[in-house]
Amino acid sequence: MRYLRQALDTPHPSDEPYVLNPVESRIIRRTKILTLSLAALLGILGVLLLYIPQYTWPDLFQNTPIRFGSTTYYVPIVTSLYGILLVYIEINLLVGLNLIGVKAIMQICQFPRAHDAQYDRHLQALANAALEKKNRGILRFGIDPYLNMPRWGLTIFFLLNITKAALSSLTLKFLLRRFMGRYALRQLTDLAGMPIYAAWNAYASWQVLHEAQVRVMAPLTIREFVNELHDEWGDNEQFRPLILEALQYVAILKRQYNYAHFLLTETLVDRFNLRTNVTLTGHFVEQALHAPIEIRRSLERLIVFGVLVDGKLSWIEKRRLRQLRSKNFLTYSTEEIQRIGEEYNQGRGLWV
Repeated sequence: MRYLRQALDTPHPSDEPYVLNPVESRIIRRTKILTLSLAALLGILGVLLLYIPQYTWPDLFQNTPIRFGSTTYYVPIVTSLYGILLVYIEINLLVGLNLIGVKAIMQICQFPRAHDAQYDRHLQALANAALEKKNRGILRFGIDPYLNMPRWGLTIFFLLNITKAALSSLTLKFLLRRFMGRYALRQLTDLAGMPIYAAWNAYASWQVLHEAQVRVMAPLTIREFVNELHDEWGDNEQFRPLILEALQYVAILKRQYNYAHFLLTETLVDRFNLRTNVTLTGHFVEQALHAPIEIRRSLERLIVFGVLVDGKLSWIEKRRLRQLRSKNFLTYSTEEIQRIGEEYNQGRGLWV
């Protein structure tokens, strides 16, 4: 915060933050490479610090005998406490590293601007990105990304995301012991997890920095797009009722909570003065196909913009967009949409 208050006194660049100039792109790319490298190094050091002391001082990490009745259990208390301490230290170091990376992106883009009416809000959004906090504000507009998804599917979805890092390491150890048999030394199988933890750390940091970059570019990108849409259809009573249905459809495509979609929804609701106490049907495509062709083209732009504004386009989203094209709703091909998304992620703006 002290750094940001000092940065407010510096002159602002003439270009808008949602279009990165070559200097900004180069520094952001260098920041990402450095941050990801240090995050991967932390993963490697974590594994080394966990196992090397156990090999060097095995007596210190012996299992502790605990007796219950006539049975004695040998519990690795010291090893577990040592591992928890290492995890605590590594997480704090990663958070600090991510904060430094996010601050560098904010510095080069000089975002948020001092004259922005939502300065404090943008600042909090970037802090949440650095701390990997999810934004569920979209729920207050009656839009649920998990609409029509069964409860058991949602449970499995979250469970897989929580356990995937641990499963990766266990799978590698199992394969080494399976194919190397008695030649698979304990030291080899233990230390073989270093690249896995390094990769997961780097991937997590990449997600944080990517989200921070999106949160820098998205607000003004959304504002420009919504203003243009309002100038064209602000008073059209056929277009307005379909806006929230389109946003609900985008949320179902994403199946996740994200800040950019929340900001897009909030801006549209405010600019078009929409009522949010209506019940959404979830049948957007069927309703849109009965609208005039001009309205359908603008709704198509809204769908494509909503899918891309968070900077991510998954394989599932591509498949569902192909289904929309097969229903004669989309005129954009999947390749065109992917190209537009890549240009947006490279800081060239989101032009739909």
